Amino acid sequence: MHRLLPFIIVLFVAASLQSAAQRNQIENTFGVGPMVGWYNSNDAEEGAMFFGFLGRLRLGNNVGLEATFSYRDSEVFNTGKISIDELTADVAYVPITFSLLVMAPVGSFLTPYATAGIGFYYTIEAYDVTKVNAPEIRKLLQDENNFETGYHFGLGLEIPFGSNVAMHGEFRYLFLGTSITAIRDVTTLDTDTKNSDGIMFSGGLMIYL
Repeated sequence: MHRLLPFIIVLFVAASLQSAAQRNQIENTFGVGPMVGWYNSNDAEEGAMFFGFLGRLRLGNNVGLEATFSYRDSEVFNTGKISIDELTADVAYVPITFSLLVMAPVGSFLTPYATAGIGFYYTIEAYDVTKVNAPEIRKLLQDENNFETGYHFGLGLEIPFGSNVAMHGEFRYLFLGTSITAIRDVTTLDTDTKNSDGIMFSGGLMIYL
């Protein structure tokens, strides 16, 4: 009997690991949760924090659909210079995004994934023209609120804690066509457009049903 004891222990450990793996699998379910992150446009002087909520529909082990709603705080863009005064614009977003997730679970404890999708960004552009007297420049730098369409792709990692709770971290690159006007030459009123494409990092908690 004592010779069979190691074999019995191995079988017991293997069965326990298999049971834990089955409990940790997240599939064919829907989850919601909060998220927070940081975004930085290519031409922004400084990035901005964002926060919101997301929902994920898991279709088996390898495919998921995601929708997010968030508020992105204002980024600061340099929009020109008059004498010694710097002109700036604060640009904030309220995006709704939709993504396809392709997941590659590593055992039951790590789930790397790739993501790509589309978003609709309510854009709030506020130009600081308090030191501008020329009406021609004020006309070029007018506040504007509109919807912009953006596209994104990225990589992420989800870490499950049982079959109903998971944490995730994600990197995305965003293509966003926001037209942020900058004055290149105040004498000729030559203008330029700032690039609002950029990178974003986020993390969050998911509660699955």
